[in-house]
Amino acid sequence: MRSHSITHFTILITFFIFFQSAFSQKASKIELPSSYDFDYIYKLKMTHKKGDMTFDYYLKKGGTYFGFDSAEMTKTNEDAKMFMVMDNKLNISAMFMEMMGKKVVQKTKLKASDFKGDTDASAYTFKKIESKTIMGFDCEGFVSENEDVKITFYITNEVPVSFNQVFGANAKKMPKGFNPEWMKKYADNGLMMEMIYVDKKKSKNSMTMQCVGLEKTTFSIEASKYGSMMSAFGG
Repeated sequence: MRSHSITHFTILITFFIFFQSAFSQKASKIELPSSYDFDYIYKLKMTHKKGDMTFDYYLKKGGTYFGFDSAEMTKTNEDAKMFMVMDNKLNISAMFMEMMGKKVVQKTKLKASDFKGDTDASAYTFKKIESKTIMGFDCEGFVSENEDVKITFYITNEVPVSFNQVFGANAKKMPKGFNPEWMKKYADNGLMMEMIYVDKKKSKNSMTMQCVGLEKTTFSIEASKYGSMMSAFGG
């Protein structure tokens, strides 16, 4: 399902792209901008049966890309640093790495479906529920459900950044009960502040994701300082 409301659920796609990038088509000939600049750090805590993890997403006002700090992925290796950027305009993910004193970038071409809302959402029901305040932001609540999963989430438009410019906010067919006006309301400034994902058939897959921080930043990745994997190691 990829309606606007569940568009933020595609945050989870980041994790899968991180692992699958090594098996995807390389995009070495695509030229990156000299730098990727960010305005906010969106901190998302994932609570799962196996434990908690906090991830930092770097967002740009009106940007068609976002960054992902993968420190959680490399915390067992203090010598390795990684930062991933998903760029909708170039249709790639770029993994910036620092290893053994070398700065390298691996560019991977993404399928259009990684960004576009091309999933049939008509099998889901959709309804609005009571609002609540999260981290000082007024958030509207929604529930989307089918026979397999139930997703409860809260979103706000009281923030200056969004994932919408990156992922888009469309689906082939909207779920039953979905009001298109909700999509318009959160088109420019809309961010998920909490999501409760319940797998009705496999409870071990259930999880909660909650925003635990939204901080201003001046962080930039200077892409021009990163070379290719081959050139960095003498290839």
